[in-house]
Amino acid sequence: METETVVLCYPALDADLQKIRSAFPKARVVNSSQEAIGKDIFEATIFCGHAKQKQIDWDAVVEQGKLRWIQSSAAGLDHCLAPAVIESEIIVSGCSGLFANQVSEQTLALLFSMVRSMPVFAKAQSQKTFERKATDTLHGKTVGIVGFGGNGRRIAAVLQNIAGKILATDTFPEFEDPSYVEVMPPAKQDYLFANSDVIVVTLPLTVP
Repeated sequence: METETVVLCYPALDADLQKIRSAFPKARVVNSSQEAIGKDIFEATIFCGHAKQKQIDWDAVVEQGKLRWIQSSAAGLDHCLAPAVIESEIIVSGCSGLFANQVSEQTLALLFSMVRSMPVFAKAQSQKTFERKATDTLHGKTVGIVGFGGNGRRIAAVLQNIAGKILATDTFPEFEDPSYVEVMPPAKQDYLFANSDVIVVTLPLTVP
């Protein structure tokens, strides 16, 4: 039987590599990079990571016939869903919510920056212009979340004591919805748009 070769393409730490090798001791693990993945991918029977677009010749990879599984290190699969991959027998899977804490923190940073007019004040500071300018508040606002997967749920959790109301649409309801969110099917998306002060989109990119 051919030895499995796991090719990684994400900022893997030594501890990550040790865990993979411990769980899969007979496999060869290649810790690749964005610069080398276009070449290293041809060694893989299993690929785990997120290569930048056009780094990999997916037509050639599929034609080689060695790769059997693509495990994205993100929820989005746009980086690997080339037509040749879609039509092949290669298994493709994502990681919904893997970076939910980081995504929720980034969302909060952007939301506060927007309502508190931080870009305006940053520009004024660079010009040494110190004037009072209008700002808003996120408290009491209705926040709409389009896509209530791992990231959407975590964002709702951190906003529950700030937002006045949280609306969300969910295509694949798998878990019990929290009491502080009004969850609706995608058909109600127009209602969400019309009734939200702020809209957060957390849909994964799953098309080429």
